[in-house]
Amino acid sequence: MNKIKDFIKPIAGILALAALIYFFPDIFLYFAIAIILSMLGRPLCELLKRFHIKKFHLGDAASAVITMIAMFLFISLIFLFIIPLVNKELSILANIDTNAIVEYFEKPFENFYNFLIQYNIIRPEEDILKIIEAKLYSIVNWDNFSSILGSLVSKTSSLVVGIFSTVFLTFFLLRDPDIVHNIFMAITPDNQTTRMKSILNDSRIMLTRYMFGLISEVICMMILIFIGLSLFGVKNALVIAVMGGLMNIIPYLGPLMGCALGVVIGIISNLGIGSYNMILPNSLEIIGVFVGANLIDNFVLQPTIYSKSVFAHPIEIFLVILMAGNIGGVVGMIIAIPSYTLIRIVAKQLLSGFKFIELLTKKLEVKNRKSDSQDE
Repeated sequence: MNKIKDFIKPIAGILALAALIYFFPDIFLYFAIAIILSMLGRPLCELLKRFHIKKFHLGDAASAVITMIAMFLFISLIFLFIIPLVNKELSILANIDTNAIVEYFEKPFENFYNFLIQYNIIRPEEDILKIIEAKLYSIVNWDNFSSILGSLVSKTSSLVVGIFSTVFLTFFLLRDPDIVHNIFMAITPDNQTTRMKSILNDSRIMLTRYMFGLISEVICMMILIFIGLSLFGVKNALVIAVMGGLMNIIPYLGPLMGCALGVVIGIISNLGIGSYNMILPNSLEIIGVFVGANLIDNFVLQPTIYSKSVFAHPIEIFLVILMAGNIGGVVGMIIAIPSYTLIRIVAKQLLSGFKFIELLTKKLEVKNRKSDSQDE
């Protein structure tokens, strides 16, 4: 009977998890985000639990609430820092002298128009301005406005529900960190409980290291981009650096997106002050700074961070991200490294007899032995 129970428990757990992901992907996403936030807030929460003055000490609930307030204030400070910068760009965009731009670019535009006619891209009788106007009208015409508004309202309500659900789950994960542990232990066969405890403990440590490593990488990229742009005297260097650093969360594709966004901000800044002749030089400077910063990131920051956080070779990381990108697009690329880390931890415990698995997890085992010896 016990053997049957040990066989059914993990299968039932896996089926329940698969059903949750398939039928309720939003709930699974909220839970995953809450787990990440609880990992980031765990060090502060544990510190608050140990704080006491004589007989007074903070309980689990109070420590969780204070930790969440601290995290909320930190996120609010980031938004308070970013929003004025974005508003500044929007005000510059609103005050751009369109007549001066048309006058300055009239001759280059005429040459471009003649080029399109010469190579039969458009017909001579076609007005390129009317073509652009028609395309823009098809995108923002009033017939689509009601559907766009309805979609916006729906997304806003979903966002409110998502924020509330994530905050609710994060609170309880901080207050009772054993919730996830108990869920997995409940579906684990009795003869595998030791291995499951090891998997959960290693996963928590490795994912926490990865999250803090990723935050360190983003901050370093912001600093590198800001210093590079400041040396070239590029306007709004801070805005471009912040946006570029945040985009770096998306592996490989993020730096390209950040660079493109930086070039757009640079163009808007030059159009706002009428420095039309500086658009091309500034764009090249921004591109050059992003290329230099990402070379440092790829050859210095990432190898250092990933080798210390997830103990994986850069080639492993590169191949895993490419495969995850093919499967899940941008989202797949973002979750590729933490997912691969979890797979390696599970494989180390359950499939250690295979040579291929031993090769992939060899460095992980060496690092774990070192950390175990240091703890002793």
